[in-house]
Amino acid sequence: MKHFEIRYGAVGGQGIITAGALLVDIAVEREGKFAIESPTYTAAVRGGPTKVDVLIADEQIVFPHATAIDFFLCTDQRPYDIYRDSLKDDAIVIVDSHLVRELGDTRHWKVYPVPIINETKVGAGNVVLTSVVSLAITQKMTDVISYENMVEHIKHWAPKGTIEMNMKAIEVGMNLIK
Repeated sequence: MKHFEIRYGAVGGQGIITAGALLVDIAVEREGKFAIESPTYTAAVRGGPTKVDVLIADEQIVFPHATAIDFFLCTDQRPYDIYRDSLKDDAIVIVDSHLVRELGDTRHWKVYPVPIINETKVGAGNVVLTSVVSLAITQKMTDVISYENMVEHIKHWAPKGTIEMNMKAIEVGMNLIK
């Protein structure tokens, strides 16, 4: 991996900005890579379209903006429609199968519709864990960070009394993609 670009799209309040921050922390602190995040919020913080772009590289990042997205995970139709630009022809695209139904022309991408939000609620027990579920999906589909480093970081990061829930969220994310 020389340079890898990831975009998470959601509506405000789904925790996707946290997923981006966690990914950057793991890449930098645990893997010794260069990484940067660029979050974008709309005027409506809760419920408005939001995204975060994450760039991870083996060398210093000179231009801090995503221009050729390798991996896009999106949990709502509005941010999907707004933020699906700049995807590479062979991009991996993960969408919430219940909330992103109009995909448009996807013949150049590898698309995986999975019930992210529903499985987070049911499998992990709390929708607030969407960030960790999304991180786990990213790890499984891209290997841009190691599984071991992800687990160790989440154990260290998780608030006291929530480590078990967060480990369950990792399991949910890993099992969503077959």
